[in-house]
Amino acid sequence: MRLGMFVTATFRGRTQEMHAVVPSSAILHLHDRDWVYLPAPEKKFRRVEVVSGDALADNMQEVKSGINPGQQVVANALVLEHTIDQ
Repeated sequence: MRLGMFVTATFRGRTQEMHAVVPSSAILHLHDRDWVYLPAPEKKFRRVEVVSGDALADNMQEVKSGINPGQQVVANALVLEHTIDQ
């Protein structure tokens, strides 16, 4: 290659990653952190910190860590935040 030339490159990772996907309304942004509510025993809920990823189509949000794919979350965290005591 010489100065002024361009190239298009494709990089592929060796390992495939799986991330959880939740409704965007399930993620609560509070104090520069992202949280979701998970069901807990005795009809209670617990708030868990997550690392959110990209916004996806249909108002969905990728979650990179904090919960596992297939794990249940509260669909609208903001409603729950205002109705329970921390």
